Amino acid sequence: MKWIMGYAAALCVLVLIISQSIIIPTFFTPFFRWHFNRAEVAAEIGIRDDDLMHVTHELLAYMRGRRDSLHGITAEVQGPHERGNRIYGQNFFTDREITHMYDVRELYDLLFMTRNISLFSLIALIFAMIYFRHKPLELLSRCSREVLVGFFILMLAVAGISAIDFSRAWDIFHYIFFFRDADQTWRLTRFVDLMINMFPLEFFISISIFIAALITIFSALICTFSSVYLYKHRGARND
Repeated sequence: MKWIMGYAAALCVLVLIISQSIIIPTFFTPFFRWHFNRAEVAAEIGIRDDDLMHVTHELLAYMRGRRDSLHGITAEVQGPHERGNRIYGQNFFTDREITHMYDVRELYDLLFMTRNISLFSLIALIFAMIYFRHKPLELLSRCSREVLVGFFILMLAVAGISAIDFSRAWDIFHYIFFFRDADQTWRLTRFVDLMINMFPLEFFISISIFIAALITIFSALICTFSSVYLYKHRGARND
């Protein structure tokens, strides 16, 4: 029972690290501004910088459940493409984009719920360890270090495979998580569905690196703390 609680708590820690490492860059607007400036997205689409950030803010608000729909988001777009010379009052996002983002929002709702459940479960497990006198800090340090190191090795393997052909890996990701999408609405068309111009494959490569870096940093900090604590605890026992 002791080790079951320890590894269950360690898995909660892992889920918290992964979920927060995804959530932080997803809603970190300076990252989007950096990407738009680097890729000159506004000029490519034919939209003002302020309007581009407005559309992005509204999109992120929808993903966080702070907006009911993507309908009614407007922006003037003037460019040499099928969506050019549009005026205010027209929806910026197409029906195909709206349908896809509805599925994306469901995934993020699930991500937030999973994070919250993991947090409350971790707290409950720590209290249970205290109640049964299992030395929660020592047990959690041992189990978390093992789980995080194991996951990090797995993450390196997945990253290595993805680096070989990220486009193929991205398609597989969509096949797995959007399996109910028979029409494959995530396959957008450049200069028709402007979201694919806002967020091309290079954007997702950058955000994947951002996520991997956060997972690495958080895991390294916890593993370092755990190792130092266990080393000092072992030394105190020897004394």
